[in-house]
Amino acid sequence: MKQPPKWLFKVAQFMRGRYGIMDSLNKFLMTCGLLLIFLTLFIHTSWLNLLGILLLLVAYWRILSRKIYQRAHENTQFQQRTAWLTKPLRRHYHEWQQRKHYRFFTCKNCHQRIRIPRGKGQLKITCPKCRHQFRART
Repeated sequence: MKQPPKWLFKVAQFMRGRYGIMDSLNKFLMTCGLLLIFLTLFIHTSWLNLLGILLLLVAYWRILSRKIYQRAHENTQFQQRTAWLTKPLRRHYHEWQQRKHYRFFTCKNCHQRIRIPRGKGQLKITCPKCRHQFRART
């Protein structure tokens, strides 16, 4: 078995004890920074480029930080503040993936989402949450 290069060992030693995680906040910062830098190719303003570079520097600063618990807390705060946007998008994405095999209905009484297999014809559907019954075609 081949030994890893010496520089790889030195990088691993340097990163020991650092945050070093590409969490959701870092991904957001890097994506926004790269998009702003890319935008400056079409919109020639230096402040957009500066803002993009600043966002990238903040993301790298978070990766190289030794304050692991503070960075994890920042990421948790970011996830809690963006949950109102990410939860519905994630739900629609999963429904889109399952659209060939399942049909999704919403209970008119309590607005619960109900997943029914496709191809069963006309069904009498009972909401598992409020027991409201309605007929639907799958």
